[in-house]
Amino acid sequence: MRADLIEEQDEQLAAMAAGGDRNAFEALVTRHREAVYRLCWSAAGNHSDADDAAQETFVRVYRALPGYDPARPFGPWLRKIAWNCGLSARRDAHAGVPVVAGSEAPEPADPAPGPEETTSGNEERKRVADAMAGLPAELRTVMVLRAVEGLSYAEIAETAGIPSGTVMSRLSRARQRLLGALGATAGGDS
Repeated sequence: MRADLIEEQDEQLAAMAAGGDRNAFEALVTRHREAVYRLCWSAAGNHSDADDAAQETFVRVYRALPGYDPARPFGPWLRKIAWNCGLSARRDAHAGVPVVAGSEAPEPADPAPGPEETTSGNEERKRVADAMAGLPAELRTVMVLRAVEGLSYAEIAETAGIPSGTVMSRLSRARQRLLGALGATAGGDS
């Protein structure tokens, strides 16, 4: 990949990739592969289907790039495709909501523990991963988009194709279930 592509905006890279620049497409994949995978996992519920859905996402993006409008933000467009691929993988593979073990939750971007991490920190992360994995897909997805990806309610609504009010209620239910699963007191602020 060319070094000059690192500073390009996603919309510029998408326009360049639509014109046949494979390095620009590679830069987009590199930038977004982890976020796409997390979103696909949250919709599909397991590693195997998430891998397939993430690959399918980038195939669909590549095919759709000639019709992409660089005047519109690239991120929401990509997330919508990833969300749909994740849902399709879940639907095709399971014909229902999958049962997910906490050990199948995706690892953070840098899974190598730092020197400051302790055993209790690892145990706490596993508890949170187990609790997240136990959420129904529609609650897990909005939680991943908000807490991990840092999207606004409007961006989550656009990605998931649901009203903003539904995003807020699903986030509230997800937080309540997570707090319950983690044994938190009802008086805590989320």
